[in-house]
Formats: sequence, structure tokens, C-alpha cells
Amino acid sequence: MGDAGIDAILQFHFVFDEIGCISGYADVFEAIENEILLCFERLGERFKFGGEYEEQIKKALMKFARSDRKKIGISKILPRFTAQKITADLINAKFLITEKSSEQRTQKARKNDRLPRALRRYHITDKVHFSSNFARFWFRFIEPNLPALRRGEIGRVLSLIKADFNAYAGLGFEILSKELLAKYLNLEISQISSFWNKEVEIDIYAKFENFCVAGECKYKERKISKNVLNELILKCEKADLAPDLLALFSKSGFSGELQNLKSDKILLFSLEDFKILL
Repeated sequence: MGDAGIDAILQFHFVFDEIGCISGYADVFEAIENEILLCFERLGERFKFGGEYEEQIKKALMKFARSDRKKIGISKILPRFTAQKITADLINAKFLITEKSSEQRTQKARKNDRLPRALRRYHITDKVHFSSNFARFWFRFIEPNLPALRRGEIGRVLSLIKADFNAYAGLGFEILSKELLAKYLNLEISQISSFWNKEVEIDIYAKFENFCVAGECKYKERKISKNVLNELILKCEKADLAPDLLALFSKSGFSGELQNLKSDKILLFSLEDFKILL
């Protein structure tokens, strides 16, 4: 199976993981049109939550589906109590999954020291993941466009999906990259997460037995260049991380300069490597 075949399988997974086996379509967009856009009323039944917070829940999920997924993010669009209750309820219902922050709180040099105001106001926050790709797809593309779909504007909504699909698929690719790295290093998937703080975000981060791994994932139509590696190294320095291993994951391969690097500290994973997950 070539890269195009592997990528097609991944694309279907990024959308239809919860729906089951979807086959017989030329590509994922034909499947989206026939299995989702033309059936949106029926599929929408699974996203009816009921209760007094129905509207706020959907508003929060649309925000999570398009943002950096930090829990605190929906407090910008909803009252804080409502935001906290909704998030907790969705996590308890296993509709969302918590990703814990690895950031450490800034410590005072001396007991009576006073931290700068910016640090006093800064809150470390966890992130959330949707429990299924299909749910995230729905609240990124379908729920916000229900009025257009009810007007029969299938083609316009499909065009919006096509234009934004690679950006949407980036998170799904990141999650699978974590699974691939876990297999490669013989770790539990729960041992691999992401790293974020006030200044930087790193797609892949794991620390175990005094060994640290950091990585970046790119689901783009161009090869990864050495600039991405340099940016990852700079992010690690800003985050005060000293990784023993750097891992890059690319949909479209790597530049010759990267491939010619001779270092046991750098791992390069292309689509071919994802076969092990299929």
C-alpha cells in the first residue's frame, strides 16, 4: 500500500471512526457528502443533550472543536460557572476526555517573595479531547452550518469542509502519531501527551524514567524541512525541556537535508510508518 492509500484510510478514520465501516466511495469527501451532509437530520439525533443547558453545551463544543481545547477557553463565551459545569458533565459522560497539563507552577525564590502580576494571574489549565473524531467533525463543520444544510446548500458546506480539512485533520494525525510513538518506544499511550505553557505548545511530549521525548506533527501537503526541527529545539529551550529524543511526523515526507542528518537523537516518521496502526 502506497502513501496515497494509507492517507485515504487515515482520512476516513479522522471522520468516520464512530460510524463504522464506510466503503465504496472515491474519497473521503464523497463519503462525507453522502453519509453525513445528506443525512444530517438523522445523525443530529445523537447530539441532542436535552436539559436547560442544551444550547450552551453545543456552543461550548463548537468552541472546543475549533480552538486549542483548553478548558478555560469556553469561559470567554459562557459564564464561568456554566462553563465549568458543562465541561465537567461532558467529561463525566465520556463525551470529552481530559488531557492533563505537564506545566509546573512557577515557584518563588524565597517564601516571602511576590511573583510578578502576570504570573499571579496566570492559571495552568488542562485541555480536552473529543472521545470520537466524528463528534469533533460534527461540531467543527456540521453544527455551525445546520442553517445552510437546511436550506439545501450541500455544495457550499462541502466546499468549506474541503478548504479546512487538512487543518482539521492535524489533531487526528497528532493523536495517531502518539500511538505510533508509543508502539515504537514500547510505552502505554497514556504516557505520551502534549506540552503547553504560557509561551509554547509542543505536539508530543513524554517523560519517563529520566528520559524525555518531544515531537512535532505536520499534516500538510509539503515536506517537513529542517526549519521545523530547529523550531522544535527552540520551543524546548523556551520550555526548559532537555529532550533525549526528538521525533517528527509528516504526511508528506521530509526534505533531503533532514533525511541526510545522521543522529540517533532524531526520529523521522512518514505515512509508511503508520501501516503498523492499520
